[in-house]
Amino acid sequence: MKITESAVVELTWTLVERPSPNPPGGEGPVVDALVEYLEASPVEWTLEREELEPGRPNLVARAGNPEHGRLLLTGHTDVVPANADDWTGDPYELRRESDGPDGDRLVGRGVADMKGALAAKVVAAEAFLTGDDDSDSSADPGEVVLGFAIDEERGGPGTERIAEAVGDVDAAVVGEPTDLHVAIAQYGALDWELVVYGRESHSGRPDRGINAIDGLRCALNGVADLAEEVAAEDHPILEPGPTITVTEIEGGSAPHVVPGEARATVSWRTLPEGPEPENYDERMRAAVESGLVDAPPVEFELRRTLTVDAAGIDADHPLVRQTVAAAGEVGVESDVVGFNAGSDTRHLIPRGIPAVLFGPGTIEDDAHTVDESVAVSDLVATARVYERLLERYLLATDD
Repeated sequence: MKITESAVVELTWTLVERPSPNPPGGEGPVVDALVEYLEASPVEWTLEREELEPGRPNLVARAGNPEHGRLLLTGHTDVVPANADDWTGDPYELRRESDGPDGDRLVGRGVADMKGALAAKVVAAEAFLTGDDDSDSSADPGEVVLGFAIDEERGGPGTERIAEAVGDVDAAVVGEPTDLHVAIAQYGALDWELVVYGRESHSGRPDRGINAIDGLRCALNGVADLAEEVAAEDHPILEPGPTITVTEIEGGSAPHVVPGEARATVSWRTLPEGPEPENYDERMRAAVESGLVDAPPVEFELRRTLTVDAAGIDADHPLVRQTVAAAGEVGVESDVVGFNAGSDTRHLIPRGIPAVLFGPGTIEDDAHTVDESVAVSDLVATARVYERLLERYLLATDD
């Protein structure tokens, strides 16, 4: 069978119209639809459904000969919530619009992040495993492993479990929206809560108190110096490189009270292959202490509240070369890029599974947006790239 626009669009339609906003999750209906589709497929899939939480199942589908290689095409079935009042239509009723500069677009929550890519993976795998006039249908192909994971939007335990369940695979492709480019690296994220303690007094007698906001300001001056130091580092793919940003500030209890407590959230976007989190803790604490040298005599607490690992593979890795080549062979000009968001590759690469991101749509303009959309032509192109990559990996005809 061949990849057709109708096949990709229809499956995308089915998946988008099974809402799975996270929170709370509830990916079960999406998996039900995938199981129904795969059981009716001309490919004899082996299906493994695992309930990680009530109503929240992972799904792994396998077909092909693992002795001839194994490639994992994976992605998440949850989406971010949508406020229907902000949308021009029901977020979970997919619609097709024809007035875009790049042709028809599909509009619906999750179409770019990432139910469209999931549909493209399934259709591409079917086309590869059944063969068509352009492929060697007499070959004994390697194993295609399809992974459908829960809860990416809030941590990624679904993909952690899939990585354990599939074991030794040659490589993986995650369908995040990359605008049809090959994303090979993503930032990590470390957040801290910084709380500064002073002493309350009436604002008419500030000399009787110790102003915690003044102390916090001084502490954050030290953080700003560290941010400037960190910004001097660079990365060949990720731009602008590592950053430190103050994202929240809170302090004061009333207009005429010298504040006795003030707090801030500090977020550090880190590079792949960096040191252990404890090293960042030490540098952040030293920065706060340096800022407080000339501050009022306050005390502080610094607590790390988020730890997300960075992840990446080398630009010359065979998976990267193969994916770029596969894209070129179906007419897609694909560059090697970084990914300025989190993804489930952070649960694959540390386990020894090389992984890249490739999918339709963009993080900047499509994912998590009101009236989220993706170009139909890009969706079909994604399926064709996946199919060609499967041929290159699992028919052993290249490299």
